[in-house]
Amino acid sequence: MPQHSRLAIFARVVLLPIGLVLATVAGLGSYYEASDDTSIAWLFSGVLALKPVTSLPLYFRGFGRVLAAAYTIWPGVAWFGLLLSTLLAAATVMLLAVLDRLLRPYLRPWPLALVLAGFFAVALLENWLLFSYVRVALLLAGASVLFAAQRPGRLAPLLLGLAGLGAVWLMRPSLAILGLGAALPAALLLAGGPRRAAPLLLSAALVVAAATGTAALLRTPAETHTQVLDGYFARILDFDQLRPRPRTPADSLGTAAVGLWMMGDSTVVNEALCRRAYVFDAPDFWGREVPAKLALRAGLLVRDYFPLLLALLATAIVWLRHRGRSAWFWLVQLGFAGVFILFAGVLKLPPRLELPLLLFWLLTNLAFVLVDTPSGLIRRNGARQNPLWVAGVTLVLLLYGAKTRHRRQVLGQEQARHELALQTINRLGAGRIRIMAGTNDLLKSLSPFKTYAPGPGAVLQLTGWPSHDASQARLRQALSGTADQTECLRRLARHGPAGPQSQLLWVLTPETATWLSRRFSFNKGSRLLLYPSAGRLLAGPDSTVRVYRVQAVPTR
Repeated sequence: MPQHSRLAIFARVVLLPIGLVLATVAGLGSYYEASDDTSIAWLFSGVLALKPVTSLPLYFRGFGRVLAAAYTIWPGVAWFGLLLSTLLAAATVMLLAVLDRLLRPYLRPWPLALVLAGFFAVALLENWLLFSYVRVALLLAGASVLFAAQRPGRLAPLLLGLAGLGAVWLMRPSLAILGLGAALPAALLLAGGPRRAAPLLLSAALVVAAATGTAALLRTPAETHTQVLDGYFARILDFDQLRPRPRTPADSLGTAAVGLWMMGDSTVVNEALCRRAYVFDAPDFWGREVPAKLALRAGLLVRDYFPLLLALLATAIVWLRHRGRSAWFWLVQLGFAGVFILFAGVLKLPPRLELPLLLFWLLTNLAFVLVDTPSGLIRRNGARQNPLWVAGVTLVLLLYGAKTRHRRQVLGQEQARHELALQTINRLGAGRIRIMAGTNDLLKSLSPFKTYAPGPGAVLQLTGWPSHDASQARLRQALSGTADQTECLRRLARHGPAGPQSQLLWVLTPETATWLSRRFSFNKGSRLLLYPSAGRLLAGPDSTVRVYRVQAVPTR
């Protein structure tokens, strides 16, 4: 068995991942994968509210108060990004520590360090390049469970594992459950069987169940309503399960609003609309939608994660050659494949879910192959196949490196366009109320380590899930004296918050501007006439966002 000093182990499992992370962030940068993260940061920092929001119905329970306090004291610091990066760094260190301990009996220090660096490049680097709280949560939940499971009978790792899982539950409970489930097979193997893993798994299940039950008991009616409505929106917009079947002009207006993610007008978009104007067409969904989603996702999976797929294939071949009679391995393969099919076909499988699940699948297979395997068998096979393996791995890493470089260029260009658009909006809207609709894509690809504070003046967001957050109703009440979105916009368009409507900056897409005009045709008090300002194109080819002039015209 190769000898590994404590200093060498510390260098590999602590210094190496930290160095790789710093090199990635400095050399490639970090970019928010979706607009959700920037929206959450803007809520906690008070950009989309009267003051920093301390809680959200679905996200970051408990963390919100800390973040709101931090943004209040030091508003120029990107606290949300720093929190996520700290948690992701902890997950990165724990995952490499698990892999290091698993490979230590078979590799000498320097080759092991190279393997860890290669694993980071193909399985962890993207999580720093494409930043998302979903990735952070899944990786932290699974890494915490695996780190504790690999050290059964020790109190400190057990407490660390439970703390990590609890932190993920505070971020989003469903991700804690998914991360625990994804890590479960590997945890059983690393612990040495169900009996040795039982204290950790039972404690983890108890923590998650107790926290979920307590939250359910303390949930307010408003939070319950929000979660039910979000469930409908997920089935309509994310999972493509429900199809619009409007029966009245009001239904048609509401389904058009949902299609544009305009969720803040509760008189038009509500639970009753979702129940009445949407249907589940089973033949269409199972016969057309699911196969199309699976075909699309399969192609993207091969394109984006071919190194991990090849690694999974290699571990399956090794297992088949040496231990192929065990059915447990193949049942686990079917289980992971079933999860991918379920998410990709029935639900949704974006990269922020896909890569962490692939990572835990690969760690599970490595545990199958390496746990209780004689080191001599591994070394003999490695020596015999060493030249071929080295050439193949080098080629795969070079191809993946070229792909990562191209992705970084695309993300950098998108970030530059979005930052320029936000700077233009902030310059034009300095000291004014910014009414924004259809602009959520501008919040993608931004750096998690910048604040992008819009400066003085409120931001009223009409699209995206924040548009139906309770903080927006309070903001509308403060700006116009009414929480109703339509009446608020009518009053602002006619009079402004306390003077002429020149104090407003309307930043819209053509689609959302058309919907607003249509919405006000239903309003007996006044109509809105919206005119795009000439030459005010604020975004690149991914979005068409313009500044609009808005005129309120009384109806007869």
